[in-house]
Amino acid sequence: MFSKNIHILVWESFAYESAFSDTFQAFTMHPIWNLNTFRGQVVCFNDIILPLLPRMIFGLYYNTPLIDGCENSGLFKAFSQHVLHRLNIDQKPSSNGKISITFLSRSTKYRNVLNEDELINALRNYSQYEVKKVVYSGNFLTFKEQLKITYNTDIFIGMHGAGLTHLLFLPKWAVLFELYNCEDEHCYKDLARLRGVKYITWRDINKFTMQDKGHHPDQGAHAKFTNYSFDKDEFISLVEEASAHVKKYKHGYSPNLHDEF
Repeated sequence: MFSKNIHILVWESFAYESAFSDTFQAFTMHPIWNLNTFRGQVVCFNDIILPLLPRMIFGLYYNTPLIDGCENSGLFKAFSQHVLHRLNIDQKPSSNGKISITFLSRSTKYRNVLNEDELINALRNYSQYEVKKVVYSGNFLTFKEQLKITYNTDIFIGMHGAGLTHLLFLPKWAVLFELYNCEDEHCYKDLARLRGVKYITWRDINKFTMQDKGHHPDQGAHAKFTNYSFDKDEFISLVEEASAHVKKYKHGYSPNLHDEF
């Protein structure tokens, strides 16, 4: 069993504060150290593990370079189940048999869905769906509260952005619906493949509208620096496709949260 009797040192000279700080509870029972913890001291370690640098080339990040077709990574599965189990995130069976849809709304300047209320209201006209609109950025929800929502979601919908990393904590049968990949085709598609969850995205570029051409501060026109409106009927059609997948694979599935590191 993975021991929590370890110390974590953040290589900064200030205290670690983050919306994701709850996650450390899955790995350690001790306070988080920083460089000031040992200011003016010489420190020796008997056993130390150093992580890969964030966003390093060929590191463990989006678009991790693996052989073609690699999917259902044991490492990604173990990480997901380890965090969920250690943070006591429970999966609650649906009491009404409806498919749970979570629509991730953005609170940023770009990549907002201009007609998201229209799309959400259209979904709510279907009795088989239970739809929740959430904001995961800022101080709206703690990370544990976010995980509880994600782990009890059948279809997770959102625009291209870091919030889609929540796909790591979706149930095995769930679907990630990246509304539009903003011309970054492989990012979350690859991550979903490695985690082993179904991925779909918008296909017909004639059925959405860009607010403008996008304005990257250095590169000019850019698909990630604008906002979008989506055709309601096409949106419903893609959700129905995701729903069919959930119905096919969810029945009889019993989650096991004890596949830890």
